[in-house]
Amino acid sequence: MKKYYLMIGLTAILFSACGGSNGGGIFGGSSIDIAEAKAQKVASVIDESNAPQCQVSLQVKYVKGDDERARNINHAIEQRLFMFDSLAMQQAVDSFANFYTKEYQRNMAPLYREDRTDETKRAWYQYKYVIETDTRRGKDDCLVYIIDLDMYEGGAHGIRQQLVMNFDEKTGKQITYDDLFVQGYSYRLRELLLEELRKQTDTNTLDELHEKGYLLTMDIYAPQNFILGDDEITFIYNPYEIAPYDKGNTELTLSYKVLEPILK
Repeated sequence: MKKYYLMIGLTAILFSACGGSNGGGIFGGSSIDIAEAKAQKVASVIDESNAPQCQVSLQVKYVKGDDERARNINHAIEQRLFMFDSLAMQQAVDSFANFYTKEYQRNMAPLYREDRTDETKRAWYQYKYVIETDTRRGKDDCLVYIIDLDMYEGGAHGIRQQLVMNFDEKTGKQITYDDLFVQGYSYRLRELLLEELRKQTDTNTLDELHEKGYLLTMDIYAPQNFILGDDEITFIYNPYEIAPYDKGNTELTLSYKVLEPILK
């Protein structure tokens, strides 16, 4: 059986790749002014009224202004979402929506023409790509930027991902593990994450974790996506990172008190 996937390199980047929610305007009472760029686009796989469609919906928050802080944050957002460089955010979302739908038509039209008489395959061509973003206030007024991605590009099911970036409120610099932890932190952090996973899954051994579907093909690690809360760090593992798709996201939360020995 053929597999039908839209070959878009930008998509792969997303998977390599705090207080209350802030819907827009001035962020958390600080001087960060949040705006939103939107794009909606629908394209049929071929030029027929009843043909399958690709639906793209993008809602991307960004920082208004052209100072260094705004440029740092917006550049990181564009790179994480679209692999674009130095475009205005509205231009970036419009460009991505146009590119994605054109690639859908270019790649899928020849395949659909072969399968158009087989109604059982129609759903394979009903693509969607949805991005929604939000901002929160995190520890020490850092800006927590959360991306929710919902996509379907053929196959047995769609893919949902939550991607997170944390920014220094003053400089706009993205905060990394190296900014938070002392040198040599990695081993101890992995130990703490494994201990929390065992607590959360009510397991005592690695074999028991395996029986529940966790860590079957990898060791525990600190994920790319984490949220700097006021009292804790929440580590987010998307489907397939440490567990099968049917487990959904796995979130492991460690308090700063627990992390204190390895914090700077």
